[in-house]
Amino acid sequence: MGWLSATDMLHVGSLFVVASVFMRFPEVEWITGIPTYFNEWGMTVGVGRLPRWSRARFLIGANRYIQQESTFWRRSLWERAGGRLDASLTMAGDFELWVRFFRHAQLYSVNALIGGFRVHRSSLGLANINECHRIHDQIIRQEIQSLRMRRIVFMLYNLSKFLLGLPLLGRFFRAVLYRLPGPDWPPIITYDYERGWVMVH
Repeated sequence: MGWLSATDMLHVGSLFVVASVFMRFPEVEWITGIPTYFNEWGMTVGVGRLPRWSRARFLIGANRYIQQESTFWRRSLWERAGGRLDASLTMAGDFELWVRFFRHAQLYSVNALIGGFRVHRSSLGLANINECHRIHDQIIRQEIQSLRMRRIVFMLYNLSKFLLGLPLLGRFFRAVLYRLPGPDWPPIITYDYERGWVMVH
């Protein structure tokens, strides 16, 4: 399962990528690809780094931009996570869904182009980025409140928010959150021309 907003696009062959990865790894329930961006005319104008994801880092403030257009999941995960979208969250429905998915499964990064976000003037999220971030923080705080170790996680969340707001130290801290290896990271799924899809730690 997945969804695509009206102006965004999938890359050529992307559904073959999704199907073949899920067929190869029955234990994987949720995947996302390399973040990419299209301009108003549909030209690929940006290709990001392949991020790695963990629930702990996501909740305390590491990269929260899981690109919806590049993300697919199994129906079984959708149903365990409630089988619904919160339609009241017009700018953060996907974000709230990711928070629920993280309760049940790890997010695997696939080293492939799957989908991309089209950057244009009327984009709801880009036009209201501060409000979008405010809603994200509200969702995260509610999720942390439900955890057994919420005091420690809140402390890390507040520390992270403070450090990320500092100009120089914030950039260093962000790099540590995004790239420092951790035991809570699932392996990356990448393509080997002899073996097909493989997991790389």
